[in-house]
Amino acid sequence: MPKLITAERRNNIAELIISNGSIKVGEVAKKFDVSTETIRKDLIYLDKIGVIKKSRGGALSSLEIIEKPLEYRNTENFDLKNAIANKALSFVKNNSVIFIDAGSTTLCLAKLLYLKKGLTIITNSFSAANVLSNSQNIIHMSGGQLNNTTMALEGFGATNFLSKIKVDIAFLGSSGFKEHNGPTSIDFSDANVKQTMIDNSKLAVVLADSNKSHSTALVEYTSWKNIDYLVTDNGMASIDADNLKKHVELIIITSFPQ
Repeated sequence: MPKLITAERRNNIAELIISNGSIKVGEVAKKFDVSTETIRKDLIYLDKIGVIKKSRGGALSSLEIIEKPLEYRNTENFDLKNAIANKALSFVKNNSVIFIDAGSTTLCLAKLLYLKKGLTIITNSFSAANVLSNSQNIIHMSGGQLNNTTMALEGFGATNFLSKIKVDIAFLGSSGFKEHNGPTSIDFSDANVKQTMIDNSKLAVVLADSNKSHSTALVEYTSWKNIDYLVTDNGMASIDADNLKKHVELIIITSFPQ
């Protein structure tokens, strides 16, 4: 690639990070034919203006505007998500009626629920329903329009069905919640589904790994005061965790299955 002036290179790096979600310093230095030190300076600048979040050896996008395909998200931070799901399992009592939201962490929970029996499970997630289809539980799916990226049912058909359902626990996902006062979604239709289930549950539990505290998504679907528990891991900055504790009960996972 021909060498670019600093402003052009930084703009291209920002676009690369936003579209891919993350980058590695060495790879970007090679791509733009500059030194790794130059790329580090670019990342410091982009971090300072809030476009990206600098990480060890690279950078992450600070903005979630495009939903990554579910099959990709299923492999991201898998150990963290699985540990969070294991903790969430402790909320589930015999013969409970529960809602499983669409998402990669809630899908980990669905896989664990396969081993349970006698539960009534409501979901708008095709992936969760597929995992649970041969379990010894009663599975109900909402109606709605299929989002083929998240494999979730959304829209009027979903919210109309779910508005008539009452559950003991709603297990919900979240996109990045940096600079928000509650959990988020990148999609208004998805946000409506989540809002409906918060209203219709005795207990609302958000499952989100600590990386969600580093990025920002489009729409805040509720405030933390309407969430009973946030289950996350110990990778969150202390200042962020302390701030969240003022609004929601935080359950932090400190050990992870090997």
